[in-house]
Amino acid sequence: MRSGLRALVTIAFVLIAWQTARAEEASHRTMVANYLPARAASPDPVSSTLNPLSNLALRGGAMVSPRGAGLVGLDFTLPSIVGIGTGAHTRIDADVIFKANFGGVNTIIPVTIDQLYSAPASVTGRTVYYGGGLGAILSGPAKFDGKLVLGMDLVKSLGAELNVHFTEHDTLLTILARFHM
Repeated sequence: MRSGLRALVTIAFVLIAWQTARAEEASHRTMVANYLPARAASPDPVSSTLNPLSNLALRGGAMVSPRGAGLVGLDFTLPSIVGIGTGAHTRIDADVIFKANFGGVNTIIPVTIDQLYSAPASVTGRTVYYGGGLGAILSGPAKFDGKLVLGMDLVKSLGAELNVHFTEHDTLLTILARFHM
């Protein structure tokens, strides 16, 4: 579990450092734009995000099938990668699914790269998103992981998500909450 947690923390720090560098680039671009005519200055709206944590979300929930377990993790939306199709974006998800009992603690660590599509806001004004991804289960020897995602933003900083992981031996169903930074 320690090596998986270290990998998760390392991924988070690398993504935060990368996003900070992108924010600094955006601020330099804005400074240059102040000296150019309006039509020549066209900063990229995605990379002009000043908060490097705005693309990071904490995840918490449970695996409900094939057996019960807890889930903690994080995901990072890649702002500069164009998604496939209209309304698409790319996200990297990393979770630790753990089951503790008197026999010890068992963990699996799925890491996936997902392509998600946003549906138009529903009658309630909430955004629904769906998609899928590919990755690996990193606890022990790496194993293939396919994933389906269905989620909805409940309020500005909180969402709910349903994930189905297809591994070599099991199909894992997880329900989780996403806390946007």
